[in-house]
Amino acid sequence: MFRSLGLRIAAGLALLIAVGWLLLYLPAVQDRLLIGGVRHQVSRESAFGDAPNGLKVLLCGTSGPPPNLRRAKTCTVVMAGRHTFVVDVGPGSANKLSYWRFPFEKIEAILLTHFHSDHIGDIGEFRLQSWAAGRSVPLAVYGPSGVEDVVAGANLLYAADDRYRSIEHRISADAAKLDARPFGLADPQQRPTHMASVVFYDADGLRITAFQVIHEPVYPAAGYRFDYRGRSVVISGDTAMSPNLVRVARGANLLIHEGQSEAERKAMVDALSRSGDIHLARVISAIGNYHATPEQAAREANEAGVRMLVFNHMSPIAPDNIVTRRIFARGVSSIRPGKQWMLGYDGLLLTLPQGTTAIEIGRVP
Repeated sequence: MFRSLGLRIAAGLALLIAVGWLLLYLPAVQDRLLIGGVRHQVSRESAFGDAPNGLKVLLCGTSGPPPNLRRAKTCTVVMAGRHTFVVDVGPGSANKLSYWRFPFEKIEAILLTHFHSDHIGDIGEFRLQSWAAGRSVPLAVYGPSGVEDVVAGANLLYAADDRYRSIEHRISADAAKLDARPFGLADPQQRPTHMASVVFYDADGLRITAFQVIHEPVYPAAGYRFDYRGRSVVISGDTAMSPNLVRVARGANLLIHEGQSEAERKAMVDALSRSGDIHLARVISAIGNYHATPEQAAREANEAGVRMLVFNHMSPIAPDNIVTRRIFARGVSSIRPGKQWMLGYDGLLLTLPQGTTAIEIGRVP
């Protein structure tokens, strides 16, 4: 009896599944599912409202230059009140933000740390997405000396695209452009001191400081400190160990620091040499000279008295599994015992409320 009932239930379920499968082939059913799905996606509440009572920091790209299917190249969004800034625009980062329905029209400016391709590769997409979302004035691009050339080149590259879309969508082509805002940092005689800093933005309680770091042959390369209503975050940019970073980061609540694993780098050089790829082996060998290891970053965080350390721009192999995470983070816990640190990932959202020392850790839904 029970066996017969079970067979009838199984047959009924199979029939329902078969009917449902066949219904999916009907255009009317497909259209109804499509409309419902699009409406749900468009009406989703954004996780990126203003941060009136503190700072919000979103990691939108956390890998180094090597290809990675999970992570975009380096990109960090900092939100302070109604102000939104993007630090570096690595390839794939605009796509991540679009998928998360980030309000591109709120971006006040892009801040470039330097001009390696993995830090500027999506500048055209940020230009387009913020323009299409409603930006009505040129988008400011701050950076050290040389940012003028990067912006001029991007404007020339996308000039035809601006014309096409302005006609097609009846929007101002002038608003599509990028506007270079250099803050210098380079010594006029090109004598690297690596100890310069400048406050280039000070409005509505938000102060942004650019400071030199060590990333030769890139010169000048910059990091940034944001101070807003008693909360602070520092972004290292690409750098070897930097006394200037320690100086500027002193007492900061949060340090977003790059990291390069020496164990991974040496393993890659060895593998490439054995495979006969001498050129790429030389490239990977050289990058050890101008990046900080995770242990060095942890020491800098300790010396600066930083409350929390988050790793970004992790290379040469992103820590995407338990083995690479352990290799990348070797030694960090012994340097910062009992202190807060973590490996960043695309979609990590850190909130620093006003009036507390708390750092809330979340993830973009």
